[in-house]
Amino acid sequence: MNRTRSQLVFAASVLVMGCSGSSSSVSNSAAGGGGVGTVAGTSGNPANGGQATFGGAKATNATTSTGGVVTTGGSPGTGGSLVLGGSAAGGTSSGSKSSATSSTGGRGGAGTTIAPTGGTPVTGGASSVATSGGVTATGGTRTGGGTTGSGGARTGGTTGSGGTTGSGGTSSTSTILAATPPMGWNSWNKFACDGLNESVVKKMADAFVTSGMKDAGYQYVNLDDCWMNGRDSATGKIIVNASKFPGGMKALADYVHGKGLKIGLYSTPNTKTCTGLYSGYTGGVGSIGHETADAQSYADWGIDYLKYDKCQGQLSAFVVMRDAIKAAGRPIVLSINPADQGPFCTPTKCSIDLVKIANLWRIEMDISPNWAAVIRLIDANKPEWIGAGPGHWNDPDMLEVGNGLNDTEGRAHFSMWAIMASPLITGNDLSTMSATTKEILTNKEVIAVNQDPLGYQGRVVATPGSNLEVWSKNLTGTNTRAVALFNRGTSAASITVKWTDIGIPAGSATVRDLWAAKDVGPATDSYTATGVASHSVVMLKIVSAP
Repeated sequence: MNRTRSQLVFAASVLVMGCSGSSSSVSNSAAGGGGVGTVAGTSGNPANGGQATFGGAKATNATTSTGGVVTTGGSPGTGGSLVLGGSAAGGTSSGSKSSATSSTGGRGGAGTTIAPTGGTPVTGGASSVATSGGVTATGGTRTGGGTTGSGGARTGGTTGSGGTTGSGGTSSTSTILAATPPMGWNSWNKFACDGLNESVVKKMADAFVTSGMKDAGYQYVNLDDCWMNGRDSATGKIIVNASKFPGGMKALADYVHGKGLKIGLYSTPNTKTCTGLYSGYTGGVGSIGHETADAQSYADWGIDYLKYDKCQGQLSAFVVMRDAIKAAGRPIVLSINPADQGPFCTPTKCSIDLVKIANLWRIEMDISPNWAAVIRLIDANKPEWIGAGPGHWNDPDMLEVGNGLNDTEGRAHFSMWAIMASPLITGNDLSTMSATTKEILTNKEVIAVNQDPLGYQGRVVATPGSNLEVWSKNLTGTNTRAVALFNRGTSAASITVKWTDIGIPAGSATVRDLWAAKDVGPATDSYTATGVASHSVVMLKIVSAP
């Protein structure tokens, strides 16, 4: 949840963080098993001088080459290998990755394999990108979980958490929970504790529909802290605050579901919620010791999403709640905050395996509606891309679009969350938002970048000047990239993206400006956006010409 941190001072000794120092070796496995991922390379981009090995044995003498990642000698683990850009009858691949490895047990439904930049096959070849939850090229095949493209069969192997594949069967929809970053709304940023009530939640659900948010893909209506009011002394069950929610939680969930939406709640792995700890909210009780009962209550009410916020407590408590949710038998997205004041647990530095435990996890302290907070969270998320993929996402906190940022900064904020494959959870009053705020939050072309089924978290691939960054995100499709030309500085500047930076072949490529909603190409070898405003982003979709 978001608190005013300067007002929430407490002794560091009460925090039991359990986080370790930075490490270049991190777990990149799904609940169904997995190995260790080791990442190195320029700007964290495996296509630019680095080496990327995800799950299973690390390849030896693996090098990169222009247009793709080439590894040799890597042995696949049990569960089938993922081959990126391999050849097939009728065509050969360029910049292909062979002998790609998967971890023991397969990367499966909840796992992810981050595709290298570039390295795509010619027409008639096998899939250019094989990834859990991703989409294969036409006619391509892959093993383990997720959705296939037109004509792509899915065979064999057991996926990780998220289901199993059928031998010889085909798939048209993903069975992974949170297969793309969750999109929705949370009550805290605007309404905090005192403003949360049944009327507000219903009004936001109504606004999802009337504003076009639902049509744009938003679905979760999430209640933050202060919905509860203690526990029943006889049964131990959590009690809904009747003064705030006189109709009860089941009726409210039914109302939200009746709009074609989903509903979420908040709790903590502690005896008290964060507001109970810091602000004295007497009804704010956490779930520690009551995980089974609470998870069953959530399932009985029809809850679809749980934000589980560790203000204080043990990291090990997240596993207890995960298991309780599974036992309750209802698919519930688990969003965790694994620390409070810090240090934060992230995929590159934590004593627990976030990917196996949660669908999304906070990576840093709370956001605020100012540019400095947006920049802080972007920078914190840069090295964490290794943990992102279908079913599990880095969470740099909720969106502050419409809550105090100017419109230019709000558009940049939204663009960067989109290219980082971050959850798009808004925190504004949807019933009173301006036309510009609505335009930002419902831009379907930018949202499509965020929701691309490949599940690739964008990263910095070039820094052409002081406070100037080029970000790239692999999208489904041959040589298809989303690019953000990001001006963090205080004056306008021109920013150039080179095809070599984003790993597509030299020559002509189509270029589309996603905020202008118009084609600005084709361009050859590079594209320059002139006069990119301060605190602004030019968002592009670039596709190498056939």
